[in-house]
Amino acid sequence: MYKKIPKELTYYLKLGDAVVIVDENQLIIDVNQQYEAITGYKREFLIGIPVESLKSSVTPFVMYKSLKSTLKKGQPWSGTMVHVNKSLELRYSFITITPIEIKGIIYYVGVMRLAEQLLIDEVNQKKIEHKELFQLLALSSEMRDANIAEHLLNVQNLVEELLLSLFEDRTYNLSLEYVSKIIEYSVLHDIGKSGIPESILYKTGPLTVYEKKIIKMHPLMGIDVLNKLSNEMNNKIFDDKKIAENIIKYHHENWDGTGYPMGLKGEEIPFEARVISIVDVYDALVSNRAYKKAWTREEALSYLKEQKAIKFDPHLVEVFIEKVIQKDSIFL
Repeated sequence: MYKKIPKELTYYLKLGDAVVIVDENQLIIDVNQQYEAITGYKREFLIGIPVESLKSSVTPFVMYKSLKSTLKKGQPWSGTMVHVNKSLELRYSFITITPIEIKGIIYYVGVMRLAEQLLIDEVNQKKIEHKELFQLLALSSEMRDANIAEHLLNVQNLVEELLLSLFEDRTYNLSLEYVSKIIEYSVLHDIGKSGIPESILYKTGPLTVYEKKIIKMHPLMGIDVLNKLSNEMNNKIFDDKKIAENIIKYHHENWDGTGYPMGLKGEEIPFEARVISIVDVYDALVSNRAYKKAWTREEALSYLKEQKAIKFDPHLVEVFIEKVIQKDSIFL
C-alpha cells in the first residue's frame, strides 16, 4: 500500500514533461504518463520502489554526488543524466529535482525531458550545465558506436580522479578552474572521428597504409568540428576554447615525439593532452573493440609501464597507476 501524495503535488503530474515524485525516504510515490513512457515501466510497478533502483551506472558518480549535496542543502538541482529504460536502451535526459516542504515533510519533484527535445536556444540560454552539454555533444557526434557512451564517460571519470590527485599534491600547482575545464572538455577528445568512414573506424582487420592516414586525420577534423560548434552556439559555451583545442588536437602525441598530428615531444605537448592520452589509452585497452578483445587490468598496467617516457609523460603515468588504478576504484 503506497502513501497518498499531498494534493499540492498532484498538479505537477499534469505537466507535459515526465514527472516523478519521491518521498523523504527516497521512495517513489507517484509518476505521470510521460514518465511511464520514458522509462518503459508502469506506474503500478514504480510506486513504492527506491528511486536509487533506477540509477544508471553510466551516469558519472560525481553527478549523483552533486545531486545529493545540493538537495541536502534544500536547493533544487538540474543536470543531464544517462539512464537505461526497461528495453535496456540508453536515454539522455535533462532533469530538474526540486525539494518541496509540505506540513513539515520534504518531498522531491523530478521533472525530466529527453535530450532530443532540447533546442539550441536553450543551450544559448544556459539551461544545461556545460559539463553535461559537452557529454551530449560528444555522444551525438559518435553515437554510431554502441559502446562510445561508456568509454567517453569512463574517460571523464578517470581524468577527474587523476586531476584531483594532482591538484591535491600541488606538484603542478593546478588551479581548480583549470582542472574543471579539462574534466569538462575531456569527453570531446575524439569528436573528430565523426568524420571518419565507418568502414575504416570499425574495421575488424588490419588497416591499410591509406586507412591509417585517414584515422590520423581525426584530431584535425576534431578542431573543425569544435570551431563549427563554437560558431553555431555563438561562442557562449567554451570559457577556454584553447584547452578544448589542445585536448582534441594533441591527445595522440607521444612523449618521445613519434605521435601525431604534429610530432610534438615531451613538454611541448600541452599538459591537458598528456593527461587525456594516458586515460584514453588505458580505457581503450580494458574495453572490447571491434578489432580486439578487452585486455585484463594487469595487461593494461604492464603496457602503461612499458610506455613510460616513450608514449606517456613518465610522472603523470606513475601518478595515474598509483593514485587511480591501483587503489580501489568504482571504474574497474
